[in-house]
Amino acid sequence: MAEFFRISYGAASGEGAPAIELRRGTPLRLSDGFYPFAEPPDLIRLDTTASRLDFLREHLQSLCDLWARPPRQFLDAYFASLSVALAGETARRELTAAGGGLFAPADWSFAALRPLPSAQLPAGDGAVRADFAFWTGASFIAIELPGGRRAKRRDELARLTIAGVNMIELAAADLADAAALAAKLPEPFHDFWRGVKLPQSPFGTRNLAIEPAR
Repeated sequence: MAEFFRISYGAASGEGAPAIELRRGTPLRLSDGFYPFAEPPDLIRLDTTASRLDFLREHLQSLCDLWARPPRQFLDAYFASLSVALAGETARRELTAAGGGLFAPADWSFAALRPLPSAQLPAGDGAVRADFAFWTGASFIAIELPGGRRAKRRDELARLTIAGVNMIELAAADLADAAALAAKLPEPFHDFWRGVKLPQSPFGTRNLAIEPAR
């Protein structure tokens, strides 16, 4: 079994779709590049953790179907849930101690798992689209957003389950509130900062560089 593998994601298909390399045993976090930004971010303007998180959220929303509202609602709720988690007393105590007072708890936001919109996940002899996918290092967690439930889609979701993907189906109410969404997400989303020695940035030189051709 290969240590590295690649999947494509985003609403664009074919040669226009971005792809990302994943590593077995290593979760994909918000701090991990490569990000297919349309243009390099202005890091002078984006001078706070909050503004950089907003920039990432808007970038990921730009990779969703232009006319679909639920994916944007999911990303709004997901990013809001990070702030809620890090504002808790336990998180503040643990992270203040871990960072030696050099970092604010919010700086660990980028340790959260990175959502991949419209990800093409391996399933049997082909691939199946997930509304969103997260890579834990051991397996995928896929998010199915509320909407039509055609028979073909049910068959596709069954293929993902057989392939070992943890399927999470959300209702409209789960997208309206950060706490409601957090309650539906499994263990890898809870205390996501644990195991990360120091906060990392997705805006470093390595992550902003143009991805080499393969």
